[in-house]
Amino acid sequence: MTSALHFLVVANVTRTNLNSWRAQRHGDPLPGSLDFLVQEAQALESAAIDGVFLTDTLFFGDRGTWPYRVTDDFDPFTLAAALAMATNRIGLVVTGSTTFEAPYTLARQVLSLDHVSAGRAGWNIVTTWAAEAADNFRADGLPEHDERYRQAQEAVDVIRALWDSLEDDAVVADHARGVFTDPAKIHVADHHGTYYDVRGPLGARRSRQGRPVLFQAGSSGAGVAFAARNAEVVFTMQGDASAGAAFRDRVRSEAHAAGRTSAPLVTPQLSFVLGSTDEEAERTDEYIGGLFVPELQIAKLQEVDIDLEGLHPDAPMPALPESTQKNQSALQRYRQIAQTPGMTVGAFLARTASGFGTRVVGTPERLADLIEEWHSVGAADGFVLAPNLPGQAAVFAQEVLPILRERGLFRHDYEGETLREHFGLEYPEHPAAGR
Repeated sequence: MTSALHFLVVANVTRTNLNSWRAQRHGDPLPGSLDFLVQEAQALESAAIDGVFLTDTLFFGDRGTWPYRVTDDFDPFTLAAALAMATNRIGLVVTGSTTFEAPYTLARQVLSLDHVSAGRAGWNIVTTWAAEAADNFRADGLPEHDERYRQAQEAVDVIRALWDSLEDDAVVADHARGVFTDPAKIHVADHHGTYYDVRGPLGARRSRQGRPVLFQAGSSGAGVAFAARNAEVVFTMQGDASAGAAFRDRVRSEAHAAGRTSAPLVTPQLSFVLGSTDEEAERTDEYIGGLFVPELQIAKLQEVDIDLEGLHPDAPMPALPESTQKNQSALQRYRQIAQTPGMTVGAFLARTASGFGTRVVGTPERLADLIEEWHSVGAADGFVLAPNLPGQAAVFAQEVLPILRERGLFRHDYEGETLREHFGLEYPEHPAAGR
C-alpha cells in the first residue's frame, strides 16, 4: 500500500531562489554544491521523501544575471549518479531536453542512472524554451512552441523503444556455451521519422523497475496533451486548490481520451517559509526578502520576453506580453501575478523572485492544513516542494511530515525499493511479454 501523498523536493535551492546562496552560514556547504546536495538528499531520505528533483536549463542565464548566479551549474545526470552512491532509497529525477539532446544519448543516460541507482531514476521530459540554450546547440535558433512538443513526442517514442531493446529474460549467461544474451530477445527500434533516424538496439537490459519513471511539466495546450499521453507524474503550478482540481481533472480527461487506463499523478509546486509561529515565519520571510536583488530579477524576466528595465519600483505594473515562443506557461503565471490589483513593479519583482505556484508563510500546522485541503478536494496527488531558503526542506521533513503522518496522509517509511514503487506505479511489462 502506497502513501496517500507523494513529495519531491527541488534539491538545488539556488534554482528556486537565485539569491539563497547569500544565506550560507559559516562552515556550511555552499547551496547548490555537491556537499550541500548530498546532505540534503540524505536528510530527505531519512524522512522517506519520494525523490529529489534536479532541474536544468542548458544555459547560464541572461547576461544580466551573471554577476548574481552561483557557478555550480553542473550536469544533472552526473550529480544524480553521485547522489545514487550516497543514498539507498530516495528517488532521483533528472531533467533532460528533447529539443537539443539526441534520443539515443538520453535513453542511455537515463537507463544507466536507473541501473546505477538500483531502480530509483526518473526523467523529467522538457522541451527547452530558451533561445540562449539554442545558441549552445544549433545555428538556426529555437523551434516554435508546438513543434518542440511534436519533436518531444517522437523522441519519447524512440526512447521507450530503446529502453525495451532487451526483454526481461534476454540475459542467459550460459557459461558452457559462452553465450551471454539470447539474440531472439533483442529488439531493434529501427526508427525513421520526421526528426530522428535511430537504429538501436541499446546495449543495456531493462532496469529493476522496468523503465525509469516519466515526469513532465507544462500547462499550455500542447504541454497538457503531451503529459496526458506520456507522463506518469505531472508537475504543475497552480495558484489555489480550485485551479489545481480543474487542472487535475483536465489531465485525467485527456489521458482517458488518449486511451490510457490509468491517469498520471499530478504534483503541483509548493513553496513555503516555516516558523514555530506565524510571526517567526514572517520574520524569516522578511530575511529572504532582504536577500532579494532587483537587478537580478529584471534580467531573469527578460528570458521570457518581460522587460521592466528602467521602471520605477513604485510604478504600476505595465501590461505584459500575451504570448511568447519561449516559456508560455511561465509567462501566463507572470501575467496572473501582474494583474493583481495594486501590483507595482517592485512588488512584482519581489513576488516573482520566490517562484510560482502556491506559497505558504506560517507554521507547520498551517502548511499541513493546506496540503490536506488540496488532497481532499482532488487538487493534488502530492507536491513538488520548492524551498526558498537552505534548511527549510529539513524543517518540512522534521515538523510537517509528522503532522501528515498523524492524519494518515504520509507513510512512516519507504514501502518499496524503487521510485516506481514509491509512487505506487505498476511495473511496465515488456511489449513482447506473453507473445
